Amino acid sequence: MSYRVTQMIVNEYLNIFIRKEFSEISICNVIRSCPRLQQLDLSYCEITDITIKEIARSCLNLKYLDLEGCYNISEEAIDQLISLNPNIHVDNFLESSAPPDFIESVRNYLIQPNVANKRFLAQHLQQFLDLNMWARSTVRRCAEH
Repeated sequence: MSYRVTQMIVNEYLNIFIRKEFSEISICNVIRSCPRLQQLDLSYCEITDITIKEIARSCLNLKYLDLEGCYNISEEAIDQLISLNPNIHVDNFLESSAPPDFIESVRNYLIQPNVANKRFLAQHLQQFLDLNMWARSTVRRCAEH
């Protein structure tokens, strides 16, 4: 990992996309050692507000942050990051109470035959999932303009 991270640091770009084997502490340590970082992709990493606060403290030059699939981050943490670094573009952040794949798993369980109430609940979960996906696409379109 060290050669690859070193190579990316020189380029001021770090991609930790879907690296679940890295703990939040490890990710924060890498971020802390990259003060010149300009682009950071943390998509699908299991991070929290702790990582966002470390980014706000350590990466003052950061211009782009991708948080797709990061569901344990509060809107307050993102607002604080943006207030400390107004030039940053945070992509794919949408505060969510449950990840879409979890909602889909519950929905799939509930559509199993035998109870009518399960089907009713499954329909409403599907509507929630559709709304969640629509909101994500709207955020992406707004960010592009």
